Amino acid sequence: MENLNQKIEAKMKQRETKIGNSWRPEEGEILEGVVEKLGDSITIYGDQSFLEVTTGLGKVTVWLNSILQEQVEEEEISKGDHIAIKYLGLKKSKKGDRQWKDFIVVKG
Repeated sequence: MENLNQKIEAKMKQRETKIGNSWRPEEGEILEGVVEKLGDSITIYGDQSFLEVTTGLGKVTVWLNSILQEQVEEEEISKGDHIAIKYLGLKKSKKGDRQWKDFIVVKG
């Protein structure tokens, strides 16, 4: 059984990796867990798709940019799937100065 110090460490890690319950990864970070929900929401930025993933640290919302959305569709991810997402960092477009967040998504 997990002792209280381990639970505190887990909660500390959870606070470091999330704002609210949204995943805000550092380059190279991997989020692994089970998809509990796929959905869409209206945000201050407009309509936004998301995944809700249960990890060892609790439930985390992953907001899907176009790269993540494409990979979720390619992997045919659905509720109940065990997945891992790795954040590869910011990439620069070949044309212009635009930057985008790059990810790799796999399901088990």
